[in-house]
Amino acid sequence: MIDLRNIIKNLSSPIDEEAGALINISNFQIRLSIFMSANAILQAILDLVVEGLMFVDLTSFKIPFRLEFLFITLISTLIAYLTLKGLREGNLDVTKNNLFIGLVVESSLVLGDVYLLLNTHKDFWPIFFFRLFFIVLTFANILIISYLLHTNFKTRRLRPHYRF
Repeated sequence: MIDLRNIIKNLSSPIDEEAGALINISNFQIRLSIFMSANAILQAILDLVVEGLMFVDLTSFKIPFRLEFLFITLISTLIAYLTLKGLREGNLDVTKNNLFIGLVVESSLVLGDVYLLLNTHKDFWPIFFFRLFFIVLTFANILIISYLLHTNFKTRRLRPHYRF
């Protein structure tokens, strides 16, 4: 006979109490997460500063204002902030869903910059060299997320979490 009390008790607590605990994550992965988060926050600050400088015409080139790009940057910054907050609290959430969302966001940032460059005819080279800095840093974040996804997949495949 099925023991409903045991099932309800198990479902009332978190499914996996050790998921995301820093004990199960290597120091290398923690350092990569810190670098990736600081990288995303720095890029967001620089993007906002440059948008402000272009708004008051203090730059030698002009990039069209891209509201959707700004929102994607803010999402990337929010993910970075929550990652750093989780590290500070001793609980880094590297679940597959969060990593996939981060991968989509960071890839969208790179694709947005590439699209901008492909559609830029005036002041191409100054914009290219300026956005190249952001493309390289964002691509580094993509590589880090890909590495974390790969190691997360290997860890979960070798040590599946069964609650019942």
